[in-house]
Amino acid sequence: MADETSDPNVFEEIVSPIMDLLEHSPEPYSGDAETYTLSFQPFLLNMLFGIINGHSTVGLIVTQIASSQVARTLKLVQSSKTGYHEAFHRYGPEQYRCLFAALLKSVAFMAIPELQSLGPIYLVDGSVFPAISSMVWAQYQKNHNAIKLHLCFNLNHMIPVQFLSTHAKWSERKFLRSIIEKGITYICDRGYASFAIFHEIVEKSASFIMRGKNDMVFSVVSALPLVIPVNLSGLMTVAYDVKAVFKNDPHKREYRIVSFVAGHESYLLITNRFELTTYQIIMLYAYRWQIELIFRLLKRTMKGLHLMVQHPKGIETQFYLYMIAYLLLLSFKQKCASSRKPNSSSCGTQTASDVQSIKHANDSGPTDIKSSGRLFVCGLVSMLGERLREYWKLGLHWLTRMRNSLAMPARLAIAAL
Repeated sequence: MADETSDPNVFEEIVSPIMDLLEHSPEPYSGDAETYTLSFQPFLLNMLFGIINGHSTVGLIVTQIASSQVARTLKLVQSSKTGYHEAFHRYGPEQYRCLFAALLKSVAFMAIPELQSLGPIYLVDGSVFPAISSMVWAQYQKNHNAIKLHLCFNLNHMIPVQFLSTHAKWSERKFLRSIIEKGITYICDRGYASFAIFHEIVEKSASFIMRGKNDMVFSVVSALPLVIPVNLSGLMTVAYDVKAVFKNDPHKREYRIVSFVAGHESYLLITNRFELTTYQIIMLYAYRWQIELIFRLLKRTMKGLHLMVQHPKGIETQFYLYMIAYLLLLSFKQKCASSRKPNSSSCGTQTASDVQSIKHANDSGPTDIKSSGRLFVCGLVSMLGERLREYWKLGLHWLTRMRNSLAMPARLAIAAL
């Protein structure tokens, strides 16, 4: 790394939050630098460098660090592939879990003001990653092995907050049940819906918005007001918004059901958020698409589809490294965007222009639905689209410009990025 008296370069600026944590915490493996060339800190920095550069294999990371002028400028430690694989075994996921949790607490990630008044909202979903044939512990189908990443994503700040990597057959509902916290609203697709989970969420003083099956049988207790933008009916038909009791629910709780049709697809949303409007329920479920975009970012844009190691703890470590890299990149992007517009998109506050934008969105209604009928970015999502791109989206073009600037002085690059 560069001399302490010199201006930091872009890479040093990106990793500075994690370096601050390492500096002010006890050495995780005291004295390991005297024994191993690729000790804990060099391994962490090299892996972050490789992930940030979009390298999908240990071999590519080894090659770039050995041959790149940027890597030499950053004074990254050279090591063999064997050294990396030994480090994956030597340093378990526990230390990275601590670093990930500390980053979430120490970095002030920007919040989306329009969502703050609705309380903390978490998206939950799982995604399958292919595994090689020798990983017999991850057998998924007869001739196919795979692992599953279960992810809990904080929608208010657009950051991952919890995850679990398992074999692909492991229960998604079990993951959700393990993370339920008081005061959180969980948004999930229909694979998570069950009366037992609904009951458990309510018992723990939490909330949910989940898609149910269209053939679920229920009795209407009372009709609720249909509060939606005037032009919404041009893009989707809201059939009803009711308080109801499901026939097969052993607990006989009253839930809210919002039914609508978008394109050629019918939706049945179940929730215990009775104070929200019909429009807010639909739009919050539409935001569930953000977790699909995060999986796409991890798999495709950040090249995380390829598993660098084969053992479960090593895979968990790899995912922690990707999540840490995501948090660091998001923090850096927000720093870049804020340097250009220091008074815009403030964390957790609404300006007069924000309020006017919300009013306009409520007047005009959503503007974009995929032909399949799946809700895409619409309504509140469309209204926030420009700021989502500027402050919360790690797009390929921005990542490419950032990668090309890693050795540049940060004070010069931030304004351009």
